[in-house]
Amino acid sequence: MRFTQPFEITKWDQSSYDEDGDLTLGRASVGKNFTDGDLVGTSAAELLMVGTEAGPAAYTAVERFTGTLAGQEGDFVMVHGASSDEDASHGKIVAATGGLAGLTGTVVYEHDDKGPRLTLDYELA
Repeated sequence: MRFTQPFEITKWDQSSYDEDGDLTLGRASVGKNFTDGDLVGTSAAELLMVGTEAGPAAYTAVERFTGTLAGQEGDFVMVHGASSDEDASHGKIVAATGGLAGLTGTVVYEHDDKGPRLTLDYELA
């Protein structure tokens, strides 16, 4: 199964943990709300990021979704990331529990003039 769905960013708490010269290493705690589609619920993510004087350079994230997917209730964890030369963030589902146990698949996050959205390509056992 595959779908693309918008989401809302509800939290963004960012801080630096290493600044030296032109490079800054940081982290952010991010919350999201998914309401309009096959995915209904919330997620919490921790991002590790690197930035330069020119702007963001790369990030990697571990994100836990809690809610329902295709009517099944549970949690799943995604790992995703991107560098500044990519148009989207790619990742995969690495764990799932509850009614989503056995869930596998890939994720693509995009942020552009169409707004933030997630494309999920998955199989549910």
